[in-house]
Formats: sequence, structure tokens, C-alpha cells
Amino acid sequence: MKKSAVILILFLAACTSAGVVGDKPENIIPYEYPVPAPSKEAAARHVVLIGFDGWGAYSLPRADMPTVKGMIAGGASTLKAKSVLPTNSWPNWSALFFGAPPEVHGYREEGPFFESAVRDKYGFFPGLFAMVAGERPELSTAFFYEWSGMGHFCPPGAAGLVEHIPDLAADKTAVERIAEYLRETKPNLAVIIFDEPDHTGHSHRHGSPAYYGKLKELDSYAALFEQAVRDGGYYEDTVFIFTADHGGFLWGHGFNTPSQRQIPLIIFGKNIKKGFTIPGPVVIYDIAPTIAEIFQLTVPPVWTGKALTEVFE
Repeated sequence: MKKSAVILILFLAACTSAGVVGDKPENIIPYEYPVPAPSKEAAARHVVLIGFDGWGAYSLPRADMPTVKGMIAGGASTLKAKSVLPTNSWPNWSALFFGAPPEVHGYREEGPFFESAVRDKYGFFPGLFAMVAGERPELSTAFFYEWSGMGHFCPPGAAGLVEHIPDLAADKTAVERIAEYLRETKPNLAVIIFDEPDHTGHSHRHGSPAYYGKLKELDSYAALFEQAVRDGGYYEDTVFIFTADHGGFLWGHGFNTPSQRQIPLIIFGKNIKKGFTIPGPVVIYDIAPTIAEIFQLTVPPVWTGKALTEVFE
């Protein structure tokens, strides 16, 4: 058994024994982010992660999304990545940011259903933004999100810029402002999460003409971000990642069916294989470890996700 697997088992055992509401401070296992020793160069100096809430993989073949499809052709992708159950936003976005499913990291929409026994200096289960800040504080980070619940996935002070933008998907001015930020500031890690096409799926039906129309609009925003990175002069040193939290069926989601559970995952850019289909299984909580691999960071041993190393050249 690999050493990392042994460490993971010990961490999870600790969580099981002490991970209940009302944990006393003496039962908490503090996690300190290590300072990585000099090693091989990072795969890329910049990562732009773009998420579309409610974007089912079933929709991509029919969707008018030239920017995303161009990155599929020139990068690594799968339409069979899986969300966790239930196929709702909170468990899945949290799984992405915490590198583990909710039964491990302990958070749900109504608040913690148990307090993780493993916590970092922010008092949180180790997460993506805190990992970057803790291990490579020289890297600049930014987080833009539409759904207010997303704010729980980035501890205060863990990211350089955090901005909640209500109705982001309908506010092109705000989208253009984010593009300007990417062009001028050149963050090492930028995360941009839209709350669409999920709302359109709820109001008009998943797979409806309105749903596909919203995907076309979101793709146009992706084109603005891609151009901003080009104009900023760091396109050749950037990896773009596109994904979602869940899909949908008719006017809803939450169940274990392919249209609700299968999500796209597209990885494109520096040192990423071209025209490569990522072999399964792939789960949403594999994304944060993959970003850690890009930056050459040490993945917290309590994470259950794995880096998708096969996507790298």
C-alpha cells in the first residue's frame, strides 16, 4: 500500500472517531499546508477554471459552443465525468473545492452535518484556495461567483480577490469587467462560476431551446475570457478548465440518471494533450487535485480525489 494511502486512512479514521457536531478543540487535527520543496517546474503558471451550473454532458454534442468545442479539439476532455449524489449544487461544488465528497469534508447547504476533525488554519476542511495560499502564497488568486452559496467554499482571506456577482450570467458588463481583470491583473488562479444554465433548465426545461440558447451565451462569455488571457500575454502559459456541478432532466435534478449525473470536463492549454479523451472513471472531486498537479502542490492527504495525470503531455 502506498504511503499516501496509509496517511489517508489514518486521517479518515480520525474524522470518523472525532468528526461529530460539538467536537472539542482537543479532538481537532490541525492541517498545515506544507511549503513544497523545489521540484520540477509547474505545468503552467496560470489556471482559469470556469463552471456552468446545471450543464449536463448530454447537451454538448448539440450545443452551439464553438469556444468550448475548440478547446475539446485542442485539449483533453470527457463527457462522462460524474457528479456526486444527490445531483444538486451544494454537494457538488463543495466536492470540487474540497477535493472530496460531502461525507468526507462535512459540509452541506444548511451548514455542517458534522464538523471535520481535520481543519486548516482557517478552521475549514482543507480546500483549493487555502491550499494554494498556504503552499504558494506568491501565486495570485481570484474567485468570481454568481450563486451566493459559493462563498462558503473559500475561507475569508484565502483568495486575493473574492467577488459575489448576483445575476452574473445576465450581466455582460460584469462579464466584461472580469475579462478586463484577467487581461490586466493576470491572476495565477482564476475561478469563475456561473449559476446558469441551471435556472433556465428549471424555468424552461433542460434540453429546451432556451437552455441551448443560454449555453450559446455562456460560450460567448468564455470567448471573452479566452481573448482576455491572449491580450494579457500569458495564453501560452495557461490551462483552461471547464466543468459543471450536475446536469438535469425536464425541470429538475437531484437523482442518479445519466442526464443528471454526467458532466463535461474539458482541460486545455499548456502541456495538455490535444484531442485526448480522458479515460474513466472521473469524478468532480478529481478537479482540485488536478489543479494541484498543475501547480506542483502537495495534495492534502484527507482528499479522496486523484490528479488526472494522464491529461499531461
